[in-house]
Amino acid sequence: MLADGGAERLSALLRRTLLDRPGEPVTGWLLDLAALHGLAPLRADEVRAVGDGAPLWRYLHGIGLPPRGEPRSPYEKLLLDLLGGGGSAPRAEPVDGPAVVQSMLIGGTGRPGEGASGGLGVFLRSLGDALADRADVGRVVTVVLAANPTALVVERAADREHWTVHVPVDSPVALDQREMGGHRAAITWWLRELLSRHGLVPDVVHVRYSDDGSLAVADAARLLGARVVFTLTPDPHRHLAARYPEEGSDVDALRFDLHRVRVADRLVGRADTLVAIGGRGDELLEHFPQLEHRHAVAIEEGIAPLAGTARPALVRELFEPSRVFPRLDDSARGLPVLLNVGRLHPVKQQAVLVRAWLEAGLHRSTALVLIGGSVTDRTPDEQAVLDEVLALAASVPGSRGRLAVLPAWPNTKVRELEHTLVQAVLAPSPHVYACASAKEEFGIAVLEAMEAGMLVVGPRTGGLPHYVDHGRNGFLADTSTAEGLGDALREVVALGDATRAVADAGRETVRERFPIARVAGAFARVYLDLA
Repeated sequence: MLADGGAERLSALLRRTLLDRPGEPVTGWLLDLAALHGLAPLRADEVRAVGDGAPLWRYLHGIGLPPRGEPRSPYEKLLLDLLGGGGSAPRAEPVDGPAVVQSMLIGGTGRPGEGASGGLGVFLRSLGDALADRADVGRVVTVVLAANPTALVVERAADREHWTVHVPVDSPVALDQREMGGHRAAITWWLRELLSRHGLVPDVVHVRYSDDGSLAVADAARLLGARVVFTLTPDPHRHLAARYPEEGSDVDALRFDLHRVRVADRLVGRADTLVAIGGRGDELLEHFPQLEHRHAVAIEEGIAPLAGTARPALVRELFEPSRVFPRLDDSARGLPVLLNVGRLHPVKQQAVLVRAWLEAGLHRSTALVLIGGSVTDRTPDEQAVLDEVLALAASVPGSRGRLAVLPAWPNTKVRELEHTLVQAVLAPSPHVYACASAKEEFGIAVLEAMEAGMLVVGPRTGGLPHYVDHGRNGFLADTSTAEGLGDALREVVALGDATRAVADAGRETVRERFPIARVAGAFARVYLDLA
């Protein structure tokens, strides 16, 4: 949306820049910017002289000329097919009630624990289903990215109006947050085109994360005439001073974190409604002075109920020998299990957990199970964490047979394992879900473990203190060091059977306070107020 006279000024500036500096890396982004806003700063002959590939074709399409060229990748072939009128994905029928788009551009909703996929993907999948089941919501569309795509995928769930749109990105691997900026205009273009072509134009668009991907989705929302909701968190603001304490810190990392702070401010300014996770209002005001004059609606997250019974075969998988990764052996039978599930990433601190378990001597009285990470094509973060975990385990031969490391499991399988441990695997003290994260904005995996009846130990900073009451329904720990985490875990395990009442209270907390249907109602009220 450009103010009066803004289109002409921007068009003139684009023309000068494109003609004066042809071939610059930013050329494609500028052509996409023009196409998004319906501008035509260059004639057809001029634009063919300065641009090529996908940005050129999107620009030509925008000024009503047929794009031509030889695709050099599956991504470019998809684009040319789309612009040439191809594609057979379904078109949505009109619905009663507002259409809501929710974005999940970091990771995805398919397999949590692989790459950058985690608890937010699990939450958005179940939230989307719960919203679509409501009579007052017409449709939910979850937007994910498709790296190195070979087909356009726009699909509807079999039993409800919950759609998933896979936005193609010109990258051989999934984008991380630092790479989003270079694809921002293209993501906006694709999202606007796909939602329009398939009858999925939204009334409300909800973005999370302070990054260029969220800006891309917010741009598409404005171009489609939708209202914007933004969930803001105090990240990366709260860690800047600690992360960069002195000269010589990683300048590129600092620059990117400061960019994310600026992006967060821009999203706050663009959003029609702001959402805060749970009870984070005071901390948010510390980093967003704009909130003195604006209200952020506090909404807690939640989980879907799990149907099914215990599956002992899942426990047996923890003992199946592997030539690559550690597994449990017979010496671990009958011991309480410390379970940790999630993507392998430094912020999740699996290596800190293993170090804490070893240094506190817990390998003598408990079994530790880590589930997360890709089987193949691991990200650098995944490989670095895995290497450190395996090196730590090898450094203490006495831990052999007490540690199991497994790649990511589907969410339902993880939850069934948790229920099986509680219901069918007897131990002298409750099985523990050990969340070692440096931060958890809310902690979907923690809620799932509590719902199963596991005893939870997690960080005392971040979102957990808003529902974990230390000593009553779980335990909070200092996860900033292996020593602090190890001391907390050792004390909890030493309490033995006395903590079963705490685990039971944790289960009741989740079942009473965090069912996904209740959470969906809170989000629906926000969306209906805007639609």
